[in-house]
Amino acid sequence: MSGTSLTDRYVWTVTRQLPPETGPDIARELRGTIEETVEGRIAAGEEPATAERETIVGLGDPDVLAREYGGRPNHLIGPAFFPAWVRLVRLLLAILVPLAVVGTVIAHAMGTDAGFGTIVGEGALLAFQVAVHVVFWTTLVFAVAERYGSPGEQRGLVGEWSPDELADPADRARRASLAEMLFEVVTTIVVIGLCVWQWGGVGAHAVQVLDPTLGMGWQALVVGFLAVDVLVTVAAWARGGWSVPLAVVSLVSAVVSGVVLVWLLLTGRLLTDLPAQFHETFGWSRDWSLSMPAVAVGIAVICGWEAVTALRRLRDSDPA
Repeated sequence: MSGTSLTDRYVWTVTRQLPPETGPDIARELRGTIEETVEGRIAAGEEPATAERETIVGLGDPDVLAREYGGRPNHLIGPAFFPAWVRLVRLLLAILVPLAVVGTVIAHAMGTDAGFGTIVGEGALLAFQVAVHVVFWTTLVFAVAERYGSPGEQRGLVGEWSPDELADPADRARRASLAEMLFEVVTTIVVIGLCVWQWGGVGAHAVQVLDPTLGMGWQALVVGFLAVDVLVTVAAWARGGWSVPLAVVSLVSAVVSGVVLVWLLLTGRLLTDLPAQFHETFGWSRDWSLSMPAVAVGIAVICGWEAVTALRRLRDSDPA
């Protein structure tokens, strides 16, 4: 096709991707448009070869033009489907990724002698893999449905929008979203699992951070506060918003648990001798120490943030 003109090659590249019933008509229309534009450029003083080339450049990529003529989308997921895709991906990520991470952390912590770093690494790797699969398969379903699904299937996938879905700005602060609930619950369950694992003794291949000699009563108290946070968060989500009693329980839990943890830390009953633990596990030097006041400040900041959040929820809560 080396002897074929630039116009012929362009028209052929566009129309070869079109069905036989429309290709010839579009070829004639496209060729006429090119010839008319080229003649105008030549009349304006351009060289014929330059005029033809610049006209072709102005029409753009022939594959893009062919998809426009053929009515095929130039996107993976179109604007009509994109919001539904985003909502579904967010929901699946909020559910599946935390569940996968919790499952692998508990399985490794309870069923193997894997070290803390190994457990964290396995959890992070699994989270990444699950996220990739969620995004890939969800995108594939939407792309196929948009291109080949029937109108009924497409409406079922996207759903019918209703004004009832509009959020009330006055309720936004007190409503507990599914994503918020899942994030808080899964995070707290992971912390509970790590506490139980640590207090049960981690073995020779992991770092013993929490002191396993802490009394069972104190262990139950700490885990109990964490469990209360899970129950309160789920209850707030189930009722559609925070009530005054739920917000008060959350506030008390944050304040009391912070006081208990700081007191146990400063009295030497919460943590082990970490320099010795790291030396024994990794061969690190013992010539360092952990600043207990700094750790206490960190605990106070975390629990304080929870308390401030509870106060905000209390301010915006519905009556019980």
